[in-house]
Amino acid sequence: MKMHVVPGFAAVMLASLAVSACSADERGTHSLGLEVKVTDQAEVADVGLPEYPGATPYKEPGETSSGANIGLSAGSFGFKVAALELSSSDRPEQVAAFYRKALAKYGPVLDCSTGSPRSKRTGVLTCDADDPNSHEIVYKAGTDDNQRIVAIDPLGNGTRISLVHVDTRGASKR
Repeated sequence: MKMHVVPGFAAVMLASLAVSACSADERGTHSLGLEVKVTDQAEVADVGLPEYPGATPYKEPGETSSGANIGLSAGSFGFKVAALELSSSDRPEQVAAFYRKALAKYGPVLDCSTGSPRSKRTGVLTCDADDPNSHEIVYKAGTDDNQRIVAIDPLGNGTRISLVHVDTRGASKR
């Protein structure tokens, strides 16, 4: 799975993390606690969703992995993103029904395929950041800080499945 990082964004993110992760003990000694985890391996357990029956890992041509795990923790701030791509010979509608049911254990399932619903309330899961034309079917469940996303697209006579878990803490709220 290809990872693209905008250098300016990465520098700003690391600088803000350094400030938030800095702490001082009773003697005034300052320390910085920062943990970064990046791997090109992810399992369905990392995403918190079941593997679709008969699905196999999907890799774009030239890629070496079908998943990724990224995590960063600094003091009271942190995030974790786990992503996995699978393929199935079943129709997208069949796969969508399976994952809609699987997502329900995390709360109401949003259908973001059309780009809605939206909300201005803080902490409420929305489809705001989703491009409704990037995938045929997109479902989300959970909270704004701990969400699962399933994107489903036709792939030849079958289906391409993208599973994502995003977990954040201490992020600035809108």
